[in-house]
Amino acid sequence: MKKRFIAVMTLIVSAAFFFGCGSSTGDTKVIEGQQGAVTSADGEAAEAVKGYAFTAEGLTMAVDTDASAYIDALPEADSYYESPSCAAEGIGKLYSYKDFDIQTYPEGDRDLVLYIRLKTDNVATEEGIDLSKTKDDIKAAYGDPSEESDSSLTYEKDGMSLIFLFDGENMISIEYDSPKA
Repeated sequence: MKKRFIAVMTLIVSAAFFFGCGSSTGDTKVIEGQQGAVTSADGEAAEAVKGYAFTAEGLTMAVDTDASAYIDALPEADSYYESPSCAAEGIGKLYSYKDFDIQTYPEGDRDLVLYIRLKTDNVATEEGIDLSKTKDDIKAAYGDPSEESDSSLTYEKDGMSLIFLFDGENMISIEYDSPKA
């Protein structure tokens, strides 16, 4: 049942991306509040990090930063979609990998990260939060959320959101959202 629900949710998110706005491997993790820089595959500092960042394949990624360094350095995406962007005028792009998705929005001649969505328990936050954890586990790691509902816990930092999404008691995804999302 859980696999079917996740498959249906993935289809809904993909359809939402095609028809308007999206919602929002290896050893990967999220680095909370790293106030250094987004790093490229060669370890070079690229842009300042605000809020929460995600690390995969040796790349530290954050919302509202240039996505090209990540997309170029990551293995080829399992799937790729384009549609009109909800965050800006132009084309948004959705890169789906085994364990996470990256959606972009255009700004000038660059594509910036609109959101990063963790979709399997093969990836986790620096505090060890993956899709197998509970709301109590999240609160123990992050404290009280900025917003809470039956279906989500939202944490905000430096204008961006870290959102834990639930179907009942089961976590179905973790999202790092730009304020533009």
